[in-house]
Amino acid sequence: MQALCVVVTIGTVIQTASVNIGMFLAGRVLAGYAVGSGLVGTVPIYLSEISSPEHRGLIGGISGCGIAFGTMMSNWVGFACSYASYGPTQWRLPLGMQVPWGVILFCGLATFMPDSPRQLLRIGKVDDARREFLKIRRDLDPQSAYQEFALMRAQIEYEVEREVKSYKEIFKLFRHRALV
Repeated sequence: MQALCVVVTIGTVIQTASVNIGMFLAGRVLAGYAVGSGLVGTVPIYLSEISSPEHRGLIGGISGCGIAFGTMMSNWVGFACSYASYGPTQWRLPLGMQVPWGVILFCGLATFMPDSPRQLLRIGKVDDARREFLKIRRDLDPQSAYQEFALMRAQIEYEVEREVKSYKEIFKLFRHRALV
């Protein structure tokens, strides 16, 4: 997610500083890719991984509301800037106002973002996963934390065991059903 913040910021700076349509579109593609396929897709998944089961839905909903609020604010900024005197300020200011948010998000993620225990389990770092899980879920008593971690570990092992490694396997395993 931190790398995506850098890509968004670079794309936004390119858009804001653009001197021709090609430069503007290049910045737009960079920023759009990072936001659309990266941040909007990965942030809710990450939030659901690090939140407690009883708060998971609420936190996911708040994430969606944050995205909607940001979209609404960008529309209001664009509307307000449409009344600026005609010139580059009219379109550069709304674009440039996106840059600080990418920097703030990057700094916040670099400072406060814990690693995903699920991802650590997937790559075999069980002790690191346990440490991160206990940091995230410090509200639980040790027995409950151990039980939840064991359940998560069993689920990850189950998923890894049944994981399809290539597209070729998809058609190989279910060929008969796919043809019918």
